[in-house]
Amino acid sequence: MYVACANCGNLNKEGEATCYSCGQELVAAPPPPPVSNEPLPEENPWQANLDIRVQPLSPAKGGDPSKGRFKDLASRYEARAVPKTQANAGHGLRAGIPAGLLTGAIMCGFRKSQVDDLTRMAIRKYPKMDKHGSQIMGYTVCYDLILGLLIGVALGLTNLLCFPFEASRTGAILGALAGGVLSFMVGKGYSGALIGAVEGLLLAWLACMIETKLFRGGK
Repeated sequence: MYVACANCGNLNKEGEATCYSCGQELVAAPPPPPVSNEPLPEENPWQANLDIRVQPLSPAKGGDPSKGRFKDLASRYEARAVPKTQANAGHGLRAGIPAGLLTGAIMCGFRKSQVDDLTRMAIRKYPKMDKHGSQIMGYTVCYDLILGLLIGVALGLTNLLCFPFEASRTGAILGALAGGVLSFMVGKGYSGALIGAVEGLLLAWLACMIETKLFRGGK
């Protein structure tokens, strides 16, 4: 058996009093530490986060590192509800009906002062009708209510009801088509297509706002 010298590390025969190389007294090696039977602690996957400290002052400038506090990593995140954007024809109907009525009320104010293709069609059927009377206002509300039902269903089926830009664009296209049909039937140019595009855009935007703000509680 050989014993390593604690000073130089050379091996000496067991029982020798001094090291043959450096002459230092040979000291018996300390006994090995006892083996612990306790289970090792489980690794904490968030331990690294607990070690992150925020120092109020720089230690190099005289700050006291012992006054550091643990950093709240959750404070940098804000929990928000995920908006529900899925829509169907039923959602389009419930938003399109009030949107059509609101658009009809706005268009009643327009037809109080202007004559468009819808007014001309009504007067062709009823020549004695007042161009700006209550009957024209009734036709206006009915027309926009039907247009609201069609645009609402289209937006619901295409799942565009909760997207204002896409919904307004689709509504403008459908409104222009409906206005173009009126212009073709009246035969007075195609100004009705432009009015219909604005009418459809407004209606679709209102339907989108009603669905997201009123029925879905969006912000």
